[in-house]
Amino acid sequence: MKMATLFKEAWAGLCQRGSATLVAMGGLTVAMAVCLLVAVLALSQSEVDPGVPEPERVVMLDFKPNQPGEEARWQLAAPVGLVPLLKDRGLPLELISRSSSEGFTLHMNADGQESLQVVRVLAADPDLPALMGLKALHGDLSATLRRKDAIALTPKLVRKLWGDLPLAQALGRSVECRGRAYLVTAVIPAIDARSPLNQAHEAMASFLMVGDDFRGGIIDSPEAIDTIHQGNGQIYARLRPGASAAELAPLLEQAYRAHPLYAKLPAEWKNGKTGPNQAAAEFRALPLAQLPLEGQPMVWMLLGALAAAAALLFLLAAINSMNLQAAQMLQRRRETALRRSLGATDGDLLRLWGLETLLTLLISAAGAALLAWWLAPAVADCLGLSAERPVADALPARALLGLGLTVLALLPLTLALPATMALRQVPAPALQGRTASEGPWGRRIRQGLLTLQLGGALLLLALTGVLSLQHRYLLNADRGIDTHNRLILSAMVERDFVPKMDAFVEGLRQHPAIQHFAFSSARPAMDVGGPSEFHVGPKGDKQMLRMTVASPSFFDTYGIKVLAGDPLKGSGEGRLVIDAKAARRLGFATPQDAVGALLRGGGDMVKEGQAQRRIMAVVGDIKQESARDAALPQGFMLSDEPQWDLTVHGPDAAALRQALEDVWKSHGPPLVHMVWTADEQRNMVYRQEQVMSWVLAAVSLLAVAVAMLGAYALVADTLRRRRTELVLRRLHGASHLAIAREVAAEFATPLALAGLLGLPLAALLGQGYLADFVDHIDLLSGLALPLLAAALLTLAVTGLAALRHLRLALALQPIEALQ
Repeated sequence: MKMATLFKEAWAGLCQRGSATLVAMGGLTVAMAVCLLVAVLALSQSEVDPGVPEPERVVMLDFKPNQPGEEARWQLAAPVGLVPLLKDRGLPLELISRSSSEGFTLHMNADGQESLQVVRVLAADPDLPALMGLKALHGDLSATLRRKDAIALTPKLVRKLWGDLPLAQALGRSVECRGRAYLVTAVIPAIDARSPLNQAHEAMASFLMVGDDFRGGIIDSPEAIDTIHQGNGQIYARLRPGASAAELAPLLEQAYRAHPLYAKLPAEWKNGKTGPNQAAAEFRALPLAQLPLEGQPMVWMLLGALAAAAALLFLLAAINSMNLQAAQMLQRRRETALRRSLGATDGDLLRLWGLETLLTLLISAAGAALLAWWLAPAVADCLGLSAERPVADALPARALLGLGLTVLALLPLTLALPATMALRQVPAPALQGRTASEGPWGRRIRQGLLTLQLGGALLLLALTGVLSLQHRYLLNADRGIDTHNRLILSAMVERDFVPKMDAFVEGLRQHPAIQHFAFSSARPAMDVGGPSEFHVGPKGDKQMLRMTVASPSFFDTYGIKVLAGDPLKGSGEGRLVIDAKAARRLGFATPQDAVGALLRGGGDMVKEGQAQRRIMAVVGDIKQESARDAALPQGFMLSDEPQWDLTVHGPDAAALRQALEDVWKSHGPPLVHMVWTADEQRNMVYRQEQVMSWVLAAVSLLAVAVAMLGAYALVADTLRRRRTELVLRRLHGASHLAIAREVAAEFATPLALAGLLGLPLAALLGQGYLADFVDHIDLLSGLALPLLAAALLTLAVTGLAALRHLRLALALQPIEALQ
């Protein structure tokens, strides 16, 4: 048979079986589109800045301090004070360079309106541009980074500072930062979103580069620069030809031990679990391509969960396509018998069926590619991925290649079983119009495939329930603070630049809609990470406290229970409020015993502080950390000065927002600011969990739809094959219930096996998910209820899929047995 004729017959056959073809193509298109979307997003998040020269040789030195009593974690940072020592030790590295970033407050006067705004400042060594491929649009970037009084700006920051100014005219102007004037000697393009130097995810306004020797600049303390026990910046380097990243770890540890400050570290740091002289820190060299994988753990957890769900959906869709193909082959047994009687060989039939299947797969793949390209930006935005990264300007060639290989793999897998069953049919009975059976093994195989479909749908539904209930629990768990009817205004300004706001404070006091208000250096509903300081109790007990600077009214504003003392009493510096956890760990038997006690604070794990702090009150246990982390002992330094976060509380949320806007408009300083409700901020902390539950719910619904199609196809084929049998049963007096039992028997085994496979696996995966949280819903509510609901829903869905054909079976008339 010629190829043109073969193609014409295959296309005509697909059009003749239009409904079944569309069903098969629709399921595969959606499943392949979801898989392709995951691949596109993963490739987007893992891409390396194409402007970096020889990126395969560029590494970042990572640091993990083994501090006693603290969980050792890779910091994706390193002590920048190690760089001079590393350069002197002859390591197989070239262009060892440092960078460090921080928010700086600048005076903006674009469009004639003056304001203070925080921008991201990046301090860098002079050889960083050559290492990372940075170039200037105007001016000399290398010369800029060799001067202490020079600065390079991005176009966005130029416009924020001076409006619509030609970029070249920014050269020669000056910018004041923290009391120092910097001359603009270069303008650089916006740093690529795929570069590790890009900090756009921190929601800062722009980028600014400062050439500095790391003394008197961003890290303004020589002691902080020279420290070797904490990561305070990034160290990048290029491997020498022939060197590998793996061989650097022992060399870096040797250099660390050789540092003069290593001997001054506490002895317990160097005598850990592995014995005496254990390194107080571990090192590794991360290739540039590995940084996106290490720096976004929650993103990759989300993409991993989505990939697993997408793979399961794809498997279900492939099974459904195979099931529909098998049903079509049995329905076409007369056509197959006629072709064989006219001389068609098994090879001819296989080529025809193969081309039909290939056309279906190719159309599905094309639809999936178009759907993925169209949806990728919206899905990336929904998942909270960086909008600056190129997502799907054009589908990556690697993703399209994977799609093509998937089609080639599906072709034999989808065709093999149906074709084998069809070729085993004897032509004579089909030509006589007699009903042919697929045999007991064919029926069992199709029931087995339906079992996998129902089990997959059951698994996804159960996990969706677990994630949804856990997310709901996270939003309502008691953290020791009340977020309801609280508004938080966050000013984009550094602590040292918070202006006097006496008139603003007075306006807050006088407004009737505002019952309480307080300033703080952190938003307890959102800021899950914060600075810690070492404190020593009167009996010598030592404890790290997570520190927040707050107004004395902070505790009334957030409804925090005061167990002993009074935060509102006293004035001046050195006033401290601690929570009950901190009181216990500092050696106080009761909260009342802690009130009035003096602590020594302000230190770290290397050097104890000498600042005297008096405990004014003890409050109930507070948790500002995420539910994934244990609650740390909390300390609150009381201050009467304004901070950059303001919380207001009142009984009427709408009136409270209007009051805050009115008072800020009348008396607020010229600061860029944002306003959220405390509940919104709390939701943002667990947005990743919310997105995961949404994504899994969407994939679950698609899986349920695919399983419904499988069940629908099975019961339709059952009715077709057993039509005469069912009519004869009716003729011999079988009731409606007996007929319904016969039809339902087709699903009893697949449903039971789906439950035995899907429910234990869902329980295991759900328990593993909950185990990642320190705070989680109890297992009975978090696992048992979702499993039960998923089982009932799967049963209901299967019943709905069979309902139409059950009604047809009940409507069969005895006369049909003679037809």
